[in-house]
Amino acid sequence: MAYFLIFIFGLAIGSFLNVLILRLPKPEISKYRHIAAGRSKCPNCRRVIGWYDNIPVLSFLFLSGRCRRCGSKISWQYPLVELLTGFLFLVSFQAYGTNPISLGFILFFISLLIVIAFIDFNEFIILDALILAGFAISVLLIFNFQFSNCRIISCSVTDSLSGILFFAGIFLLLFLISKGKWLGFGDVKLAALLGFIFGLEGAVNIFYLTFFAGFIIAIMLLVLKRAGLKTKIQLGSFMSAAAISFLLSGFNLLDLIDAELILRLWNIK
Repeated sequence: MAYFLIFIFGLAIGSFLNVLILRLPKPEISKYRHIAAGRSKCPNCRRVIGWYDNIPVLSFLFLSGRCRRCGSKISWQYPLVELLTGFLFLVSFQAYGTNPISLGFILFFISLLIVIAFIDFNEFIILDALILAGFAISVLLIFNFQFSNCRIISCSVTDSLSGILFFAGIFLLLFLISKGKWLGFGDVKLAALLGFIFGLEGAVNIFYLTFFAGFIIAIMLLVLKRAGLKTKIQLGSFMSAAAISFLLSGFNLLDLIDAELILRLWNIK
């Protein structure tokens, strides 16, 4: 029963995340007092959407992905975000459900990364407000409560600062060398947030996961002729996905490296 309820809760939160993804990047409706103000409207006919057409996933299926009034297509992003959030909440509950404080923070952080990922994917922008919210909640919780796995979430100021210096430092260097052509400054800020939350070891893992996933996707797009060498890549979306993967799997790439063997090979004459 608990798993069912957490999944339903995730679907509901996913519906709200869709509102943030849609409204936050738009200056005319992204003022804090307007984020949740006003009922949702069809982007095409601007008619108010009834509550019965706002039920996560089910309404989309019942309406066959079209507006009830004007018949325009509803983006697949809506059920995708809802289902993704529900699934990730389930996995989070399985991994961190024994510690309410840890679970609450993980659910918040995953929700934040979903919003960052989809806004970056759609708009090629990472909003300062989201980065600041991540830092604010992290500072309040990370060092005041004992997390169930300090190897994944940083539990010390020193480790967090080391993570920032590594992750944000590399991205800042790339940003300065390329004069902003390879990545945006928002990517640097997101790297700083992830370095702070995950610490040095986690930052190294997420760094490798980000570029490995980005490399694979880029090659696929080039082969399918869906992108060129100058095509922009939403690096923030890849970083967010890598962070969520590391957070919920705990898979440590560094465990695959035999440091002693590397040192022995290095010393071979």
